[in-house]
Amino acid sequence: MDPFLMTSLVVTLIAFTAIWLIHVPLEDAGIVDYYWGPGFAVIGWTGLAFGAEGSGAKLVLLGAVTLWAVRLATQLIMRHRLMEGEDGRYLKMRQNGGPQWWWRSLYKVFLLQAVILWLVATPVHAIVGAPADAGLSLLGYTGIALFVAGLALESAADWQLYRHRLEGRAGKETLSSGLWSYSRHPNYLGEMMLWFGLGFAAYDLSGAWWALAGPVALAAVIRLVSLPLTEQHLVASRSDYADYAARTPVLLPLPRTGQFNADPAE
Repeated sequence: MDPFLMTSLVVTLIAFTAIWLIHVPLEDAGIVDYYWGPGFAVIGWTGLAFGAEGSGAKLVLLGAVTLWAVRLATQLIMRHRLMEGEDGRYLKMRQNGGPQWWWRSLYKVFLLQAVILWLVATPVHAIVGAPADAGLSLLGYTGIALFVAGLALESAADWQLYRHRLEGRAGKETLSSGLWSYSRHPNYLGEMMLWFGLGFAAYDLSGAWWALAGPVALAAVIRLVSLPLTEQHLVASRSDYADYAARTPVLLPLPRTGQFNADPAE
């Protein structure tokens, strides 16, 4: 394995193990989400710190990743503070995991997320490994523009949802105004846009086709796992969600026809 890839994997595993140790006395696995964004930035800057050749293009792209990471971590911390206790996803796992969950969570939650993060980070690995004299072409600048657009969309959607929760309406009614009137999951759409933008820029800079593997994998997870689970939860927990879904596209803001179906593929 490439020395940088091995280094980034070890650093990521150590970071998530440290977060697991912090979580044990807190009994709150939700803190693992805080590191999802920063983990990618840490991989990038670790690569430069451990000898990878730097360049202006690399600094710009890693700076963009860092900006996204800080925003995401801040948003997740703010969201977590509005919750009473542990995130429902992890609370259910804890309740079903029994008295040994405290250590089983190390590999079922924390190290699993570490490996997923490392695998999704292909654009970051490609950026760090690109030749120092490599520059960006039209494809790379288009990727940056897509990244910026996705970041703006995700940020605005998350802010609107945060305000909805802050007003105490999140558990009572579905947010259906603003960006959420055009897409049921504009934050997911923004996330996919920015990752493909980063992937295009990374491919343009490095010439490594596998730079796009991470964005494709992330989009597949969102489309095939995250969206169906989220939809099922919302259908079961909110009486107005079926009506909202019947008039609002699941992801892309395109005209929607037909009746509501809990399957986001509809």
